[in-house]
Amino acid sequence: MHPTKRDASRRRFLARVVDSLGFAALIVATAGVSSRAMAKAGKGEFMYQDHPHDGKSCAQCKYFAPDNGNPSIGSCEIVDGTISRAGWCMAFAGKA
Repeated sequence: MHPTKRDASRRRFLARVVDSLGFAALIVATAGVSSRAMAKAGKGEFMYQDHPHDGKSCAQCKYFAPDNGNPSIGSCEIVDGTISRAGWCMAFAGKA
């Protein structure tokens, strides 16, 4: 199924909102939902890519946990699957 122009426009808008406001926008959008009830999202839902975006990468994100056996990959608290430390997604939130 191909996305419509409306879907693409909506995704671009949501990407700008999340990029501007960070992960806080996602928390507001899911208010009232127990964190235990929330499953990890698929890579496509957060527009995951396996390369950096504007100099930001998963290795710099507070949700990324490196794999002890292979330092080039890891896992994410939010996005499901194997994550590249050089990757990026809309849930990016820099480490404090």
